Amino acid sequence: MKKDFELLSHTADIKLRVYAHDRAQLLRHALMGMFQSVRPQVPGCAVKDGRVFCKQLPISREVSVQSGDFEALLVDFLSEALYLSDVHNEAYFDATIHAIDATHVRATLRGAAITGFEVTEIKAVTYHDLVVRQESDGSWVAEIVFDI
Repeated sequence: MKKDFELLSHTADIKLRVYAHDRAQLLRHALMGMFQSVRPQVPGCAVKDGRVFCKQLPISREVSVQSGDFEALLVDFLSEALYLSDVHNEAYFDATIHAIDATHVRATLRGAAITGFEVTEIKAVTYHDLVVRQESDGSWVAEIVFDI
């Protein structure tokens, strides 16, 4: 797998396609893509090739999310990260997934304090056009739309 995520064309919102080897990596790459797509302004970090790079991610937030199925888990996990970002003025660029199954994830989000967003601010993670599928080779692909 060469890509972790890519931005797709969308008329009014942000649409992301995420690639992964397994469910844990899918959540991790979706988190990375969600925050990278809006380019948070992070003091002390650099932007290279359209992505924010930080030498250190000093902030850690523990999350535990339970949902009805894996599609809902993806949306709820990203929504929890978005909520924490709004409350604490932080962006999360990576995550360690400690436990995951089809309806539950326990993870540590890692990020940094931000001063704003270069592109725009995400209002919500949506179910509109949501696609989550496991490919024949066992890898995972998701398409997610973010309301801006």
